[in-house]
Amino acid sequence: MYKLNPGTIPHSLMGAFFATQLLFGSALAAELPFEVGIAKSITVNTQRQFEGTVEAINKTTVSAQTAGRITYINFDVDDYVEQGAVILRFSNKEHKARLDQTVSALAAAEARAKAAQQEYDRVSKLYQNGTVAKSRFDQAKSEIDASKAQAQSADAAVKQAREQMGYTTVKAPYSGLVVARHVEIGEIANPGSPLMTGFSLEKLRVRSEVPEQYAQAIRKSNVATVVPGAGDNIAVKNLTVFPFADPKSNTVTIRLELPAGIKTVFPGMLVKTRFKIGETTVLAIPSSAIATRGEVTGVYLIDQDNNVALQQVRTGRVLDDGLVQILTGLRERDKIALDPLKAAIYLKTRAGDTK
Repeated sequence: MYKLNPGTIPHSLMGAFFATQLLFGSALAAELPFEVGIAKSITVNTQRQFEGTVEAINKTTVSAQTAGRITYINFDVDDYVEQGAVILRFSNKEHKARLDQTVSALAAAEARAKAAQQEYDRVSKLYQNGTVAKSRFDQAKSEIDASKAQAQSADAAVKQAREQMGYTTVKAPYSGLVVARHVEIGEIANPGSPLMTGFSLEKLRVRSEVPEQYAQAIRKSNVATVVPGAGDNIAVKNLTVFPFADPKSNTVTIRLELPAGIKTVFPGMLVKTRFKIGETTVLAIPSSAIATRGEVTGVYLIDQDNNVALQQVRTGRVLDDGLVQILTGLRERDKIALDPLKAAIYLKTRAGDTK
């Protein structure tokens, strides 16, 4: 095939010739039946990977707030509970009797306060007219003050009894799964006795222990990714780096708050955590340009004469935007075929034409 020799081009046309080469490539480049790319150096994050455990942010053990016999249990382990749903009930007979008693006491106190108010109004008028002594007026005022105080005390007792009555019905503080049930129907529970333990799946986080030498870089970058066993990687924005290290393991605890609604992880699950600790420059090409031929991983390299050959390469980490790191086998600015299949067909066709 004829190749242009720059030495045969008049000096006055050399500038136009090289400008054409820069804009459109060589005449042979136009003949290649596939797109051509270039290996480029890009800046990427330097990362370190560790293990982590998923845990629920909202994990609660619901305890009894009153004493009583358990008469009803609505949920068991592994049941999903909506927020506000009734978990269990206590026998409320004693509480109801106490409430009725306080309501009656309040009614009596209010009646006494009303009578005292009427007596005070009557005595007050007589005192203003000078028909009763001041001692009688002071007595009436003392009686109304005492009756009002008794009514307020009775009202507080009613509120307390109603609150205790409400404690006989235990409701879920948030939606989640039951992971432990601590009581059975018929048991007597006292205030503070554990009833059920559950956690919410809406808010999760990952706890990871990292060597202390990486803690400062991780705190500075505040960039991390959670890699579950299945599903897509999860980008994390909120990190909590503990300000102290474990003296036994020389590790620092880091908490990674996961976005709401993640369905691919659950509490207790073992995952990988990746943290940015700096930046570095790597050689990268589109991952679509990688060709696998048996045990050989390579790319179709195009030389300056547009000759195509399979070049073995060693790849590194997968990067963003569909790129892959090249460790060995290519140099920056090397031209490669972006479609390995078309390049292989083209190479085979050219080999057949030369026979």
